[in-house]
Amino acid sequence: MAGFFGGDTDQLRGQAQACRNGAQRLSDLVTVASIAIDSAAWEGPDADAFRDLWHSTVKADLLARGADVQERARALEAHADEQDEASSAGDGGFLDIIRDLLPAPLPFPGPLLPLPQPIPGLPLGPSVIDGLENALGIGSGEDGSAGTSEFYGDPGYGTGNAASGDRPVGESDAGGSHWDGREIENDRGYVDGYANTRASAGTNTTVDDYGNTTRTAGARAGAEIGYDEMLNGPGGTSLQSTGRAGAEAYAEAGVTYGDGFSAGASAGAGAYGDINATVTGPFGASNTLGVRGFAGAEAHANAYSHATRNEDGDINGWTFGADAGAFAGAKADADFAATSPGGWLSSSASMGVSAGAGLGGSFGGTVSTDEVGFAVGGDVAAALGVEADLSLSVHPNEIVNDITPGDYDLDDAIGDASGALEDAGGWISDHSPF
Repeated sequence: MAGFFGGDTDQLRGQAQACRNGAQRLSDLVTVASIAIDSAAWEGPDADAFRDLWHSTVKADLLARGADVQERARALEAHADEQDEASSAGDGGFLDIIRDLLPAPLPFPGPLLPLPQPIPGLPLGPSVIDGLENALGIGSGEDGSAGTSEFYGDPGYGTGNAASGDRPVGESDAGGSHWDGREIENDRGYVDGYANTRASAGTNTTVDDYGNTTRTAGARAGAEIGYDEMLNGPGGTSLQSTGRAGAEAYAEAGVTYGDGFSAGASAGAGAYGDINATVTGPFGASNTLGVRGFAGAEAHANAYSHATRNEDGDINGWTFGADAGAFAGAKADADFAATSPGGWLSSSASMGVSAGAGLGGSFGGTVSTDEVGFAVGGDVAAALGVEADLSLSVHPNEIVNDITPGDYDLDDAIGDASGALEDAGGWISDHSPF
């Protein structure tokens, strides 16, 4: 078609700017993490070894990733310049005039919606743009099926996970389960006991089903014993209880980039234990009470800003947050969590006592079709006048599912709307005289 060849130069330059913003954000996070690591109240050979590893290997690798993103930005701008030259032969026809009048690029004939523009200030990479283009109903895993999205800082890293985390921190990985199989399982419920040991060290790189790349470095070792039980009651009620006790030592750092970004560093050694009980009632309501304890020392710093995905693997929102802190001594916390009937609203709170020295805080938020919520903790919560770690979330998908017939939620509604627009675009393409 005259006047439009290849990629859209405005989007290429916009993505180049997003790459530069992302590289700057990565540099800023590396600086914050370095300050936290160097200033943590942790001394001794292990602390020195961890700091040497951070400054000699991990930090250099992160900065190299930032330089690579900057290079991608330069390449995108070069492609945009070449594209302008290739497209300069437009004959000023009707479609060229219409396109010049539009506030955003609009491929025509074809889909009626313009491609999403980069969001200034967010560390967007090419996979994020690809995901956002397909956010209205398509874009599952690389093989077309829903998979698992993994970011550094998710469950599997950090305190309480050295013995049973699902991902090692390094390529060298040893240990495993030493007590398999459920002891009791019938219509009334089950009782399952377990014992795990695990040790891993070195560096490791993993890629999840959506191309999110996680790089880690460090060492960890731990042992844990615990149980998990479920008792089924009448009318869809149930009582679930879990408990565990363990000991561990770890020093690690990692970064994930793809559908956004996450990075963190942590170190610690000590013993821990916790027990939780959840009562589930009719219509999905539940209440959880837990008690946990820790004795030892730990320090950590984490930050994240990345896309979220629904159960079908489609991008459906964004989440962000950060936390940092250090502690030495012993502490005990009581945890409370509740979910309203129908799953429309959920909340949690944690408070406790400690004997030792510590500081730190956390904050975060999520806006997606599954959850709209926020969380604050530690010194951040105290600054807001909240004497506890607190989170509160509303779940739009559950609300729509309950007020519409059948198994139909907000993601389904968005997918139907997208399908209707695509059908309309196809009809126009088939019948357009241009």
